[in-house]
Amino acid sequence: MATIPGFNIVNDKAISLASIDYTDESGFFFHCTGDGNIKYCAMDNTDAEAVTKAFTASETFNNPIFARKIFKIGTTATGIYVGKAI
Repeated sequence: MATIPGFNIVNDKAISLASIDYTDESGFFFHCTGDGNIKYCAMDNTDAEAVTKAFTASETFNNPIFARKIFKIGTTATGIYVGKAI
């Protein structure tokens, strides 16, 4: 469990983008343990509004982003973990 001021991120799990995009319409936070780009949609954004951002490897949810989808194509970061906030 990671603690971010104001809430805790729980149920963190590794995801695979080997064959499909990762989508959870109820939203999730993410981080990666390997440097690279992540193409994602923030909550309430459409796929057309996706952004690609460079991330530095982190073992925890530092500066987490609340998203609904991570795209397979356009993502080069490795070791991506997602979690929910309580």
